[in-house]
Amino acid sequence: MTHLLFAEGNFLEVISVNFWQMIISILNLVILYLILKKFLFKPVKKTLAARRAQVDELYGSAEAAKAEAETAREEYTAKLDRADESARKIVSDATRRANERADEIVGGAKEEAERLRRRADEEIAQERKKALNEVKNEISDISVEIAEKVVGREIREEDHREMIDEFIRDLEDGSRV
Repeated sequence: MTHLLFAEGNFLEVISVNFWQMIISILNLVILYLILKKFLFKPVKKTLAARRAQVDELYGSAEAAKAEAETAREEYTAKLDRADESARKIVSDATRRANERADEIVGGAKEEAERLRRRADEEIAQERKKALNEVKNEISDISVEIAEKVVGREIREEDHREMIDEFIRDLEDGSRV
């Protein structure tokens, strides 16, 4: 309680302490603390704990996602390496097959050229024989005419051909020039 005293125009204030009123105030304060603790602090702590759990869960899932992404990146890198190796192998195989095919084509072309050369040689030999036969016949005819004129009589064609064949054999052997 506070009493105001009036003295010669001054006001004095007197402070008095009431023990029971202080105990009641302290009890009110304790009751208020318990009520606030029960209805305010515990729910706030629960909310904070729930939020902390959510944050921890988010960090955990972020770490898991990071680890998963790292694993996926490593797998992707490994797949790229395998794909590069596979591509190199495919190119190498294709090059090898192309070289083998080129060798086959060149070999076939050489065989064909050799076959054509042999055929040309055979044709040349046949043409040569044909030309020699034609020359023989011409020489034979001319020599028969010359011999008839020189001898003045007719020589049998068989004898004449035999003489020409002998002459040509001598030419081929190189004994007569």
